[in-house]
Amino acid sequence: MRMSYLGKREVNITMKVGFIGGGLDSAIGSAHFAAINIDRKYSLDAGMFSIDESINFSSGEFYGVDKNRVYANISDFLSAEQNNLDAVLVLSPTPLHFEHINHIFDAGIPVISEKALCTNSKDAEVLARRATSENKFLSVTFTYTGYPMVREIKRMISDGILGDVLSVHVEMPQESFIRSSASGTKPQPQAWRQLDYEIPSVTLDLGSHVVNLLEFITGNQVARVSGIASHAGDVSALVDNVLAIGELHNGTPISLNWNKVSLGKRNGLACTIYGSNGSISWEQENPEYLRYGAKDGAIQIIDRSHAMVKVAAERRYQRFKVGHPAGYIEAFANLYHDIAEDLTSFKAGRKFDNPYTHSAADSADGLRVLEALHESAAKKEWIEIRR
Repeated sequence: MRMSYLGKREVNITMKVGFIGGGLDSAIGSAHFAAINIDRKYSLDAGMFSIDESINFSSGEFYGVDKNRVYANISDFLSAEQNNLDAVLVLSPTPLHFEHINHIFDAGIPVISEKALCTNSKDAEVLARRATSENKFLSVTFTYTGYPMVREIKRMISDGILGDVLSVHVEMPQESFIRSSASGTKPQPQAWRQLDYEIPSVTLDLGSHVVNLLEFITGNQVARVSGIASHAGDVSALVDNVLAIGELHNGTPISLNWNKVSLGKRNGLACTIYGSNGSISWEQENPEYLRYGAKDGAIQIIDRSHAMVKVAAERRYQRFKVGHPAGYIEAFANLYHDIAEDLTSFKAGRKFDNPYTHSAADSADGLRVLEALHESAAKKEWIEIRR
């Protein structure tokens, strides 16, 4: 363990990790790199960052990785590094995750995977069974649950602050499949995002977050859904707009929406929970604040300094004082902080059950919900979720 001090904050670099994917040509690699460095609990020591040789080595140089530990293929990477790394971060396109994670499991290295874990629940279940039966470590990064105020909502619901939960709405509208550039050019997403799989690409990308956030904050699972899926954007004939209603296992009604055809919405992830004693609303683009509606009609805007706040007031979330907003990268870092705790316990042979991390089994459950939703859209009927 290497220790130093940054101001008053203790720095412990305990986890040596490698990347598969996440090169300079990826959508998410730099965000993961920034997040693992905020609290200095990880060091990026090796990787196979891209199948493009030039991008692979330029990415390693940018990330500060020794060129001798940048590999041209996964086999060479795992063979050379299986005894050197505490975990491998899988940041390759979702359709490749199943193959890549199985290879890493075979090499005996813990895995941290970008969501969605797989393109279908069957593959996710295979990984979940391997993780359990072979004592493998696999954690999935659903970034938005790292926001302190999202965790505060989870606490408020659990503590009964809102009373009985009467309904929950979660949405994630974006504009990326319909908004043109300044010159009028149509959208050109990454090639793998221009294909629909067993679950449509828009649902793997956005719907996985919506369902995860819903079940995370409520502490309950979706029991049944009825959905509609359609196409309206400028990217081939992909499904790009999904709406659904449903129920949680405790009978709470829910409504869900995600799409990439909402002009004016950059990343409109938001949730509202209506309870018998109050309501709470949160928007990802304004993440430091909750809008609380009380039973007597009073409306309050709550931030980390508010007297009602307990979780988001914890020191770990105060990287800088209130009034200087934290955001997406910090949320990612919060999640990586929790994964580091789990990974430390795993390596020591201890049980780990952090309420803020997401397992392969959690991901398989979420994918089953998404499959049921699209089955519902095709059959135009209610679908019960298989658990």
